Amino acid sequence: MKNKAYDLSSYSFGSDEQILVDTNVWLYLFPAPTDPSNRFANQYSTAFSNLVSAQAQPVLDPMVLSEYLNRYIRIEWKGNYKSRYPEFKDFRNSSDFSAIASAAETFAKRILSFSQIHSIPANELDLNQALADFSTGGVDFNDALLVDICKQRNLKLMTNDGDFQDGGIEVLTTNPKLLRACP
Repeated sequence: MKNKAYDLSSYSFGSDEQILVDTNVWLYLFPAPTDPSNRFANQYSTAFSNLVSAQAQPVLDPMVLSEYLNRYIRIEWKGNYKSRYPEFKDFRNSSDFSAIASAAETFAKRILSFSQIHSIPANELDLNQALADFSTGGVDFNDALLVDICKQRNLKLMTNDGDFQDGGIEVLTTNPKLLRACP
């Protein structure tokens, strides 16, 4: 079943809404210093400000926070340290890592301060369906789990990931591909 996409540039949040925020949005809001400017950053910053002003509730999945931290660190490694540490694990074990990790931790704590952690235990997720969707090659395993979480808790998903076209959930985005594919 196709998702239903709403354009964040004109979306009005309700105070009773709960919005699961995807990793890419958090990276727009709290980017790694070497990440190049992204045209979507201002759009999602405005949308998130509107969400907070409307007293809607940002929801966080621990898996999203893990993806955020990993991506943030890898962006910095690729941008500033890959020539010195060709292997990521060498960077992670270096003295240079701690400053980058500290900055990522600071942002992660800000994300936590804005968000409510969802309360679905892992054993209640449809892991078999997520694996089946993953095995087709068209769906990331974590994305399949996020769709399941949204369905179970009646959450909308704020994302810029163009892969979120199927699943039967409501998606909030500024991504033109998603807006065209999920009217």
